[in-house]
Amino acid sequence: MSKYKTAASDRVPIVQKAAFGAGHLVNNLLPGALGIFMFFLLTAFGMDPFLAGILGGLPRLFDAVTDPIMGFISDNTRSRFGRRRPYIFAGAILSGVLFAILWQLDENNSQVFNFWYFLIVSLIYLIGNTIFSTPLIGLGYEMTSDYNERTRLMAFSQIVGQVAWMIVPWFWVLIADPDLFESQAVGVRQLSIIVGAICVVLGILPAIFCKGIDASHMGNRKELSFRSLFSNLKDLFQGIIEVSKNKPFVKLCGATFLVFNGFQMVASFSFFIIVFYMFKGDYGLAGNWPAWFSTISA
Repeated sequence: MSKYKTAASDRVPIVQKAAFGAGHLVNNLLPGALGIFMFFLLTAFGMDPFLAGILGGLPRLFDAVTDPIMGFISDNTRSRFGRRRPYIFAGAILSGVLFAILWQLDENNSQVFNFWYFLIVSLIYLIGNTIFSTPLIGLGYEMTSDYNERTRLMAFSQIVGQVAWMIVPWFWVLIADPDLFESQAVGVRQLSIIVGAICVVLGILPAIFCKGIDASHMGNRKELSFRSLFSNLKDLFQGIIEVSKNKPFVKLCGATFLVFNGFQMVASFSFFIIVFYMFKGDYGLAGNWPAWFSTISA
């Protein structure tokens, strides 16, 4: 059997692969960093654990609504720069800047003020992040029409994205190090600016270097309006109702939900368990163990 060879015209140049991988590094770095930084809502800013839980969960529900909306907008956009890249460029800048703004909390402010500040900015940040991440994922399917080359592209981007989850645990070590920052609150504020700036620089690379299909003459596209948007959401919910009747699919979704959220729960609690249970709240004794645990498990 002859080995299949991808046509030269269907191959994605290494520069585009690297740029697309950089985008996925950002796409994983931001939520990973957000999870690590959430630890310090309690320890550095004195947030009540119940309120911190609301701040971690409520924006996720909002994100579930904005993703399909952004997908519809991107799919039906007409632009000389394509239907993905303008959003990736703008979204990368918004994501990085808003991430830094999100963590400019003051430990001297009241808990109520910090709660509402974080909640409101979180919702705005998630809009910016959705503008970036949703078109980025869509772009990956449009960079080549060859199945095998697309598989290689996606595999490469997933590997690069997974590296982010090996990096972000060490943000905890940096923030908790008294030799680097005078307090954890200062560490959160300053490191968030650095992380945000890095994400802006890396996040715009796919918009600059990656090439997708020419969608200017693509048919079956809808006019962007509130009416068509609500119609699309209606179709989405009707589709959810239809697929919910497929029991094997529902079981698969349930298993995926439990596995993914189980991993996220363990990853979130691991820092508290290691620091406050195993080492009795002594950051010096805990050392790098929380970071090593999360890096290896990633």
